[in-house]
Amino acid sequence: MKHSEKRFDHWIFKSFTVTADGLGLLRIFTSLFILFFLIPGQGSSHFVFLSEMPDDFFAPPPGPMMLLHGFPAYAVFQILHTVLLFSLAGMLAGYYTKLASVIAGISILLLQGLIFSIGKVNHEILIAVVPIVMAFSNWGAAFSVDSTRKGFSHEVHSWPLSLLALLIGFMMFTAGFPKILGGWLDPATQAAQGHMFNQFFVRERDALLAAWFVNFDNIVFWELLDWATVLFEVGFMVAVLSGKWFKWFLCLAVLFHFSTMMMLNIAFLPNFLVYAVFLNWTEIYDSNLRLYRRITGKKGEKSKKRSVWVLSGVLLILFSFLSYVSSKELYLTGSDLMLHEVVVVSVAFLIVFILASLTLSQVISRFDIIKPGSSQESPK
Repeated sequence: MKHSEKRFDHWIFKSFTVTADGLGLLRIFTSLFILFFLIPGQGSSHFVFLSEMPDDFFAPPPGPMMLLHGFPAYAVFQILHTVLLFSLAGMLAGYYTKLASVIAGISILLLQGLIFSIGKVNHEILIAVVPIVMAFSNWGAAFSVDSTRKGFSHEVHSWPLSLLALLIGFMMFTAGFPKILGGWLDPATQAAQGHMFNQFFVRERDALLAAWFVNFDNIVFWELLDWATVLFEVGFMVAVLSGKWFKWFLCLAVLFHFSTMMMLNIAFLPNFLVYAVFLNWTEIYDSNLRLYRRITGKKGEKSKKRSVWVLSGVLLILFSFLSYVSSKELYLTGSDLMLHEVVVVSVAFLIVFILASLTLSQVISRFDIIKPGSSQESPK
């Protein structure tokens, strides 16, 4: 019994390693990413449209929104939107970080609940889950207003990452298991190809490589894709038990979503927010600090914070530019995809590809049978 408890404790508290510096940088990235790309709704005009909908069109998903009898007034949408913006600003600055993070998550949930009450539900709950769960990691322990207060605890916790991993695994499992019941493993049918046809011809999602895959009629390929999809999604629940295996499955998830975007024109951008939590943010912080010191020549204690402020400024400029260009719809006109979605998913794919290549090269070097300096002696 004690052995089982130790294994459980190790899984909860030791599967992932975090530091105050890494979590602080993650908090800044998360705040900016949500602010620029994942705010629920499509602006004031969208909220006006919903507030003017007749009560007969109110079809809330299961949950607290069922207590309402219709869409609320426009002012309610505006209040929730304003609260969300202020709480995200507090989360970004690290001002009462835990409270700001929880309020941000709840505001997102409420806005999503109202928006999805029109009958169409997008699976974007992870946007709200990330700030709520990570609030309990104490990710305001560094690079924050809170960290300057006397008596503030700088102790950080890794168990929220284990909880997020479990939620991702469960989410993937609930997507994969119905596919088994739905006949995805039946060799007589190719479900992935059927979805491809539906997205292309019915929903008119024909951007990127969609047209090429529609014309690619190879039964073996599509059947293997059916099996790979099911095994990948169901296997995620098992991978949760090991931090190392879970990260490998996250890499597969990035490849999976990249291929889905190229084929079906579906980006699943909210998923990438939670995937980013499991990056090695401590290493990202250290690398950024080394680069800052190399460029500026400054190596004092203040350089640690300044390096983060510079990186935050770079992210702010990049996200602002990408959001602005994407809003102009200069590219991907007529497509459900937005430019920022394609860029973010493609960059994530590139990062995974580079990391996989580096890992593979390290593995090959370990098993290199040719030792340095060794040579065959010629027979005498």
